[in-house]
Amino acid sequence: MDYKKTASDVLSAVGGNENVNSVIHCVTRLRFKLKDNQLPDKEQIKQIDGVITVVESGGQFQVVIGNEVPKVYEALLETMGVKPDQASQEEQNNEKSSLFSRFVDVISGVFMPVVGVLAAVGILKGLLALCTSLGWMTDQMGTYKILYATADAMFYFFPIILGFSAGKKFGGNPYLSAVLGAALVYPTMTSAFTDKTALSFLTIPVVLINYTSSVIPIIIGAFLAAKVEKMISKYAPASIKMFIVPLLTLVIISPIVFLVVGPISTIISDGLAKGSMWIYQLSPAVAGLVLAGFWQAIIIFGLHWAFIPILLNNVVTNGFDPINGMLFCTTFAQTGAAFAIALKSRDPKLKPIATSATIAGLMGVTEPAIYGVTLPAKKPFILASIAAGIGGATAGLLGSTAYGFASGGIFGIPLFINPKGIDAGFIGFIISLVVAFVLAFILTYLFGYKNAKPAPEIKVADESKEEDKVVFSPLNGELIPLTAVNDEAFSSGAMGQGAAIIAKDGVAYAPFNGTVVTVFKTKHAIGLISEDGVELLIHIGINTVSLKGKHFTSFVSEGDAIQKGDKLVEFDPEAIAGEGYDLTTSIIVTNSAVYTDIIVEGKKDIHAGDSLLNIR
Repeated sequence: MDYKKTASDVLSAVGGNENVNSVIHCVTRLRFKLKDNQLPDKEQIKQIDGVITVVESGGQFQVVIGNEVPKVYEALLETMGVKPDQASQEEQNNEKSSLFSRFVDVISGVFMPVVGVLAAVGILKGLLALCTSLGWMTDQMGTYKILYATADAMFYFFPIILGFSAGKKFGGNPYLSAVLGAALVYPTMTSAFTDKTALSFLTIPVVLINYTSSVIPIIIGAFLAAKVEKMISKYAPASIKMFIVPLLTLVIISPIVFLVVGPISTIISDGLAKGSMWIYQLSPAVAGLVLAGFWQAIIIFGLHWAFIPILLNNVVTNGFDPINGMLFCTTFAQTGAAFAIALKSRDPKLKPIATSATIAGLMGVTEPAIYGVTLPAKKPFILASIAAGIGGATAGLLGSTAYGFASGGIFGIPLFINPKGIDAGFIGFIISLVVAFVLAFILTYLFGYKNAKPAPEIKVADESKEEDKVVFSPLNGELIPLTAVNDEAFSSGAMGQGAAIIAKDGVAYAPFNGTVVTVFKTKHAIGLISEDGVELLIHIGINTVSLKGKHFTSFVSEGDAIQKGDKLVEFDPEAIAGEGYDLTTSIIVTNSAVYTDIIVEGKKDIHAGDSLLNIR
């Protein structure tokens, strides 16, 4: 490959220097932030010598090169006439980024770390409502009070939790913004509101508001605090910066939040709640049909984060949210379509994917169903969306309502039980789930999927011959086909053949005797070569290059000799997943072209050291 020519052709195809905001690279691809993502011609770029494929994800235009990407990157920077630090610096002003895009980015960054816990405490509140409805508990029992306090605490002290999350997102001190949130729900302030006690700050009257469970005030307050903190930090003497910066920030921002931000954002909050209810009440059935019908498409483009504040705000302002009552059935629609394909398909690769996707969908995780089953087949995704729209219309018509923030799946169902007991709205909600699931199943089974010629079955080696080469599993976890990986560069086989493992713990071991060829600086990917010439890439997670080495510890360096079972890298699966990254690890034979056959031998529940690939 002529690295300079490849770099020059890629740069020209993406629109030249003037269309590039920034560019970095990971272990396999160039990652561009472009001013105009519509300018490049994907098909033209795929034809460039050295380019494997093109992927658009996470706001990045990604050109997959493979193992030679560092050299192409160097040639690219030379062609662009920029230094590495200039190339990797994000465009701070985002001139071409719309306000809506920035809003979605902020909301996703603030809420993503807490969504799992929000769903958990919401489900707990729903289960408690179920227990009281059935007479298994009363609200006077100690058990009930302890569990209810646990479930309700997050909502009551939401400004503290959101303050911490927002502080991190805005680049401020998260503990400082958490203190700001704590001030909003401090007992003296809530008592003053309850007792209607007059308060003033430097003779300026304070509008008393109950900020428990509030959302918008602390997000705006954290944003302002981060800005003020950075400004003060520039001028504060180093000797007293540790305490003077947070002191002045709190003294400045706290009164602003109570005097200005709180009252204004409360008006906005009430307006959002009333506005969403007004739209809903115009025609609940039509609202459910439209919103639920398009909801999974909205999720694919990441636009659903814009709705999260509205859904949460409805709960904390009204005590309930009818919007999520209409949207919840969408996960069951996609799951029903995946189930139909799981039963009908004779493809030995697709059938297990669809089966596992069905199980995951019932648990509330629809990504395997969407990206692995319905979306690639196109028609099942459309039919499932139609079924979801009808389910949403049913929910709207019958008055389905959420009483907390619910994630999808069967575990979220209790959240739709009225705290006063099971009512018609809950019955309607259950009907909407059944309608969405059954209708998507029937439509997909009858019209959405036809069995193509079965794909060749994965061969199982009878016995390893002396000339066969074996790659052993580097991880403990669940073995899945490479085609199920939610990254086109790997799942398409463009990088080479292999397998993928969903890691159960955080250690990767050497899969054979050989040498370390590459340890990427972010430690999420390692290139190896065995003693008998197998070139292997172990890529931990999807898009984990963005973590910049956070949560990873490498135990080897380039050029190190390794023995099977040597520890290569440790990583923290919970922390990585908590930051929103998929932990699926791809194990790719990057020189697959030189071999006749690469056979996946591992069992579904695979352990480090088990036989994984047999190479001929």
